[in-house]
Amino acid sequence: MAVKQTKNILAEHWLNVARDKSTNSESFRNALANLGAILFSEAINEAKLRSKTLVQKKQIKTPLIKTQANTIDQKDIYIVPVLRAGLGMLSVMKDLVPNAKIAHVGLYRNEKTLQPVWYLDKLPKKIGKRSVFFILEPMLATGGTIATVLERIEKLGVRNISVISALIAKSTVKALEAKFPHVNFYVGAIDPLLNSKGYIVPGLGDAGDRIFNI
Repeated sequence: MAVKQTKNILAEHWLNVARDKSTNSESFRNALANLGAILFSEAINEAKLRSKTLVQKKQIKTPLIKTQANTIDQKDIYIVPVLRAGLGMLSVMKDLVPNAKIAHVGLYRNEKTLQPVWYLDKLPKKIGKRSVFFILEPMLATGGTIATVLERIEKLGVRNISVISALIAKSTVKALEAKFPHVNFYVGAIDPLLNSKGYIVPGLGDAGDRIFNI
């Protein structure tokens, strides 16, 4: 599978609203949520191709007649926001699939080893074979945090996994594609550089700080 950069002009618009330094915290949250919803719609549309049960047919009654309709079976959908920044993409997705399960995870980087360290893990202990996971991680810089989360989820036996991100650094694309061949990464843009502090350039700054107005 692959890193897939959206071609949707609405996604590009909202990403650029988020990039703008003058965008305030409320507008930044709104932009990130809208971008996340657009990427999520692309991700779930392709996830159905890898699942025999995500879409189900049912009979509904319109004001005029009975008819067959395709609907999403939400009980096996897990949305996994990576704290803090992943929360910025969560709100609209909860409206789109209100019966999905939400599993929060949190990691920080050890300043000495530079390795991700878990401080919150609300992933399920067991999952069904039909489970479909959508991980929300707005910034894929070095890829260390998302790799740690994906390794944990793959150990559960999940194979239908999508990662939703605003940005990924170009230098990180091949490494993630090689290490996680079963995962699709849906991104707003692929940015060319990482600076000396590990920030994506041109990027959008610290997404967590901007979401929470810090």
